[in-house]
Amino acid sequence: MTDYRKTWTAKGVFTFVVLAAGACTCQSSHTPYPGVSVQSGAQTGAQIAKLPPLSKHPVVALTFDDLPSASSLPPGETRADILTELAAELNANHLTGAYGFVNALKLRDNEDAQKALQIWLDAGMNIGSHTWSHMSLSDNPAEAFEQDVALNEPDLQWFAGSRDWRWFRFPFLWEGDTLEKRRAVRRYLKDNGYRIAQVTLDFEDYEWSDAYSRCLVKQDKDAIEWLRQSYLETATEYIALGRREEQIAFGHEIPNVMLLHATAFTTCMLPELIELLRRQGFSFTTLAKAESDPAYSSDPDAPLRYGGSLPDQFMDSRKLTYPAAQPKPFKQIQHLCN
Repeated sequence: MTDYRKTWTAKGVFTFVVLAAGACTCQSSHTPYPGVSVQSGAQTGAQIAKLPPLSKHPVVALTFDDLPSASSLPPGETRADILTELAAELNANHLTGAYGFVNALKLRDNEDAQKALQIWLDAGMNIGSHTWSHMSLSDNPAEAFEQDVALNEPDLQWFAGSRDWRWFRFPFLWEGDTLEKRRAVRRYLKDNGYRIAQVTLDFEDYEWSDAYSRCLVKQDKDAIEWLRQSYLETATEYIALGRREEQIAFGHEIPNVMLLHATAFTTCMLPELIELLRRQGFSFTTLAKAESDPAYSSDPDAPLRYGGSLPDQFMDSRKLTYPAAQPKPFKQIQHLCN
């Protein structure tokens, strides 16, 4: 297993020291990657001025999709390494019981994936359903989607045992491109005892992972530093955006649920992401406590091909205007270390 050791810097941020092939190499030099512009995290636009100040004491539950494996593996890494480090960081921050949403297809004939999921549970974390094969409801009939949900259940029961695994997250956050599909699947989930694990904060953290693996192979430290900076700046931008959407959609902020993925780079960045959230005043809660807020029982009841977070769904279904935000740097990421 990769040997991870963390160093606490004078600026109060964990950095990672490379001690074995594939170990985290996120280290802060605060030097932008040459030739790539890092977007500012500052919000602009007249719309923002009309919104009330953000709460000084927001709340968030961290959740992770695509267990036991998401995105490519860096050289020398295993899925077991990633979930070991991810769970250890959560426990170190008193976030035991975090939910990871499982696609059991990834467990088939894969000892590393099976070991990784068991490590996650042995560390005190929880699992829920993400369908068996990460099926898109927008691209499939409701009946096929429901079968894929059912196919996931034997593995969830086997691994979770007596834990509450009947939390469900839609793949891609797509809840149905027609009202018929949306209502049918929601009815199926309710009849089978599931609660939908909605999301309020999402900055598509998985987009950084493959570039991180490529840059590790090339040993491009400047590129990895740019990935680190752009990850944190994008997280800052879209955390604020999600909270402002809540103000518009619900009239006030609600307890948040953040969507992350069990990738090598998000695992590497988790200490800094948690520190970022704390600097913004966030305290941490569980998925069940966050989603006990009445807003999570609301349903826009609209056909939305691309779904999104719960605030996104209300914004789109009501044709509300989004606050201004900087674009995510995905084009730069895709070209990095190619």
